[in-house]
Amino acid sequence: MGAAVVDEKSLLSDRQRDDLLEWIGQRPLNGRPLRAFLSTIAFAALRPQEVLALRVRDARLPDEGPGALVIHSRRLAYGHEEADGAGESRVVPACRALVEVLRAEVARRGLRPDDRLFTRDDGRPLSGADYRRAWDDARKAVLEAHEIDSSLGKRVSDLRDARIATWLSGHRTALGVFKVAERIGVSAPSLAGRFPHCFQASREVSNGLIEASFALADLHCEAKRDALNP
Repeated sequence: MGAAVVDEKSLLSDRQRDDLLEWIGQRPLNGRPLRAFLSTIAFAALRPQEVLALRVRDARLPDEGPGALVIHSRRLAYGHEEADGAGESRVVPACRALVEVLRAEVARRGLRPDDRLFTRDDGRPLSGADYRRAWDDARKAVLEAHEIDSSLGKRVSDLRDARIATWLSGHRTALGVFKVAERIGVSAPSLAGRFPHCFQASREVSNGLIEASFALADLHCEAKRDALNP
């Protein structure tokens, strides 16, 4: 199954993202857990399924500075997107803003290490219907009329795509592209295929970056095979 190309018009700006998350956080019913859940997608570029599976022990939340989230991959495919390394774990950076949101949620609910990081206020699991409904309501309340009818942030997963695009814009080396792909749990070819607009500044340079990132991915796979078969 080929990776779907990301539509640039669907990517929210940082201001739009923050306004939507703030509005959701003010909802009287499940507002704070929904904001924390969606913030994790937005700032750590995780898939919704990965976020729902997180437990408190998977989050490294220091008192100051950035932290990290440990993601335990369990599936090969997530909707339209393929995930590499099923069964493996990866560590994803958590920026300071996300750490603060998650620390506040853990403290508010008195969570223990084995507890799920994200549930409804009544302790029941968050469902896809819960967060999609909240997201649709936020778009209608926050965005302009012409934006509501557009593809802008139409899906919750567009929060993840916007973050990935931001990371790619800051990495113009093959190693940087490979590291972004590894961080989000996909292959470099898949990343290049889904975000072609991030590689259009110079066709010649972009092709070189993509090819070099492929080579790095091959070397990484060879190193893993060597480690398993000394």
